Amino acid sequence: MHEDGIIQAFSKRGVSRRDFLKFCTTMAATLALPSSFVPKIAEALEKKAKPAVIWLNFSDCTGDTESILRATKPTIGEIVLDVISLEYHEIIMAPSGHAAEKSKKDVVKNLKGKYLAIVEGAIPMKDGGIYCTIAGRSALEIAREVCGNALATLAVGSCASWGGVASAAPNPTGCVGGQRGCSKSNGGKSSWMPGQCGKHYSHHRSLFDFRDIPRSR
Repeated sequence: MHEDGIIQAFSKRGVSRRDFLKFCTTMAATLALPSSFVPKIAEALEKKAKPAVIWLNFSDCTGDTESILRATKPTIGEIVLDVISLEYHEIIMAPSGHAAEKSKKDVVKNLKGKYLAIVEGAIPMKDGGIYCTIAGRSALEIAREVCGNALATLAVGSCASWGGVASAAPNPTGCVGGQRGCSKSNGGKSSWMPGQCGKHYSHHRSLFDFRDIPRSR
């Protein structure tokens, strides 16, 4: 799915060029950008293939996922089907268990340095990170692997940005934000979006910004 460009995806769904430009206009308005940005958004979408995205959930309330699921212009359906290729998100993806983990591993292996990593939630550091594990691996280990091989990392919400509520004293699990948790491995561009919980239009804008990062590291 990640190999198709945005225009190809629109065409397959019977969306005309006029409707595509309307979408770009709506996106500019959603992001509070002047009309002069409409052709820039259209150009960026036309030139780039849909970026593959791995969305990681750790110690959090899932508020940022809830926020983006309630987006209306564009909807989460439009984002997932037309703008990005969401390869892994344990809450909304169809596969589960080993199949879900395989989806994530395939992206890290086959698209190294070409996919986007989104981190939601704080990362427990104490006792080797055992207080948040997924498929037998700690959040710390997963974050360092996924973010370390990504083109760029986007931390959404306060918990992922600086630890949030999960890191409040006495912080028995040693929770920290993704910036500290991934600091030893993340060689790509990073963006931190604190806020409880993040606004969906901020997520949208960041996804479009990351589309224009050169694909070489």
